[in-house]
Amino acid sequence: MRQTLLEPPVDESGLAPPRFGVEGRVVAIEPLSPSVTAVRVRVEGKPLAFAPGQYVALTLPEQQPRDYSLTWRSQPDELEFFVRNHGAGGTSSYAAERLRIADLVHFDGPFGTMTPGVHDPSDDAPILCIASSTGIGPIAALVEVIGDLAPERELHLYWGAAEANDLFLLNELSGLMPLEGRLVLSAEDAEPDDTIVRHGTPLDAIAADIESLHGWTAFAAGPPVMVEAAAVLLQSLGLAPEALHADAFFTQKDKQSPHGS
Repeated sequence: MRQTLLEPPVDESGLAPPRFGVEGRVVAIEPLSPSVTAVRVRVEGKPLAFAPGQYVALTLPEQQPRDYSLTWRSQPDELEFFVRNHGAGGTSSYAAERLRIADLVHFDGPFGTMTPGVHDPSDDAPILCIASSTGIGPIAALVEVIGDLAPERELHLYWGAAEANDLFLLNELSGLMPLEGRLVLSAEDAEPDDTIVRHGTPLDAIAADIESLHGWTAFAAGPPVMVEAAAVLLQSLGLAPEALHADAFFTQKDKQSPHGS
C-alpha cells in the first residue's frame, strides 16, 4: 500500500490544501531513458500530503516555476518528478544537464483534482488510463492506488511515447497493475509487426481495441493536444464527458506536441 495518504486538514474536495514556499533538496538524479530524467527532492520541514495524480509548481535554481506531476514513487518526505529534456533550454534542459545533488529547490502545491472515484470502493466501473510520455508518472500513481484498493477492478492502461526507448521502468509499472489490469504500450517509431510495443499513439491503440466506453471512467495525463484529442475520441466511443478526468499544465512548447513532459 502506498504511503502518500492524505493527512488532515483537507478541503471540501477531500484534498489537502496547497502549501507555498516549501523548500527541498535534490537527493537523486536518475536517467531513465535518452530523454527522461527522474529528479527526487527531499522535503525540508513538514512532509507534504498529496493525492495520486497531483502536481506541484517546482522552481529550480535560476529557473522560472514550472508544473511537474508527482510520480508513483513519491513519498510525503521525498518527491519524485519525471523530466523530459526537449533540448531547447529552459527548466527541463536545466534539470537534465545542470541540476546537481544537494541543490536547493522551492515548490508550491500540491495542485490538481484528477482523483474523483479512485477511493470509492462501491464504484466498480471499468477504468481507462491514458498516458503520453512522462504523463505515466501521475497515471501510474492512480493505477497503484486502484490496484491496492480494488485489485479485481477492470483497468486498461495505454501508454505511448514518440520513441520506444522512452518507455521506461516497465517491470515496475507492470507490478502496479491490478489483477484484471491490461497494459498496452505504443510508440510512433515502433515497427508495425512489433508484438510488444505497438506502432502509433495510445489513441490509435484505443480506437483499434475498444468498441464502447459506456459506463467507464477515464483518466488522462499528457500535453493539452493529447488530452483534447482523447476527449473527442473517448466521447465518440460513448464515454460521458464528466467521466474523463485530466489536468493540463504544460509549457507552450508542449502544447504544440503530443509528447510533452
